[in-house]
Amino acid sequence: MNNSPKNLTLFFVTGILSIITGIIYAIILINGNSAEDGLMGIYILFWLIPILLIILIDRFMVRKFGSRKVNKVQFSSLGFIILLWIVRAIANL
Repeated sequence: MNNSPKNLTLFFVTGILSIITGIIYAIILINGNSAEDGLMGIYILFWLIPILLIILIDRFMVRKFGSRKVNKVQFSSLGFIILLWIVRAIANL
């Protein structure tokens, strides 16, 4: 357990936070008053499956390549997505 902080990556941390948040919010919605709330809670639970797959792929890549190289790729892909959002915002002006 001593190596845990060194193996953290962007997708792992955001994935775990989104799973925790999604489960809590889905439980609140499923116990809601209307059928639409329950369906939305179930829909959120279904979207946790791809997040779990991304976390598993991330852990495999960290084991194979190391957390530094994986973090570089993940932060560069995040930077590219942010760049695309900025270009879209400028194009919509």
